[in-house]
Amino acid sequence: MMGKSLMTGVSVGLTVGAAAFELSRRTQRSKRKLKARAGKALRSVGDFMDELSDMFR
Repeated sequence: MMGKSLMTGVSVGLTVGAAAFELSRRTQRSKRKLKARAGKALRSVGDFMDELSDMFR
């Protein structure tokens, strides 16, 4: 009887742990994507400002 409840507890623990691990990885990936997109946007604005300053010369 104890073996069945032990196996149920272990399987629930593994499932919850795997879900938590996947969720934490997903948030890290989204942070990296956000940083990459912000970097691209800053470079784009910088290029635009350079072009704009060249037009006024």
